[in-house]
Amino acid sequence: ERDPAWSPDGQRIAWFSDASGEYALHISDQSGVGTPKIINLGTPPSYFYAPRWSPDSSKIAYIDKHMTLWYVDVAAGTPVRVDADRFETPYLVNDSSWSPDGKWLAYTKYLPSALRAVFVHSLDQKRSYQVTDGLSDARSPVFDASGKLLFFTASTNVGPASSWLDMSGINRPVTRSVYVAVLAKDTPSPLAPESDEEKPGVI
Repeated sequence: ERDPAWSPDGQRIAWFSDASGEYALHISDQSGVGTPKIINLGTPPSYFYAPRWSPDSSKIAYIDKHMTLWYVDVAAGTPVRVDADRFETPYLVNDSSWSPDGKWLAYTKYLPSALRAVFVHSLDQKRSYQVTDGLSDARSPVFDASGKLLFFTASTNVGPASSWLDMSGINRPVTRSVYVAVLAKDTPSPLAPESDEEKPGVI
């Protein structure tokens, strides 16, 4: 029994269990009463991590040991593949984030440069879009409450520390800053440049 996650509506708890011999997603009433709903996560069997409920408590995103990001509609019970990462590292992390309406899933993925970029996946369109330009190492995307902005952290000096196979990256300083991406053309930027010109007659 691993990785319990409480649904946002407070009614159910999801976790991974190998009670049947292979890992499946179990979902139970938070009271513990009744038989859990069991969702088969497909073949071949795998090891799964970090279930993340959508805000409306209808879907759950998770990753497997093959670095593949999935989501499953709890009612339908059929896993849907979103994307798979390019490089295997010891730092297997599910940094996916649901939009407030549950129609988009933000996540990060390695580019050929070994830097991570932020992507958003449309559940309706069944396709992903790259949000960041790939010139920095972007991580931890999170939608704002309106779903029109996407906050994330990024580093432009991670290059010398990107390798985990040798000791060349030890003690290399890595700094990150918080950025925001505007997702709709008609949405004003919260960080739009402002003029620093003094207005006439103002001291």
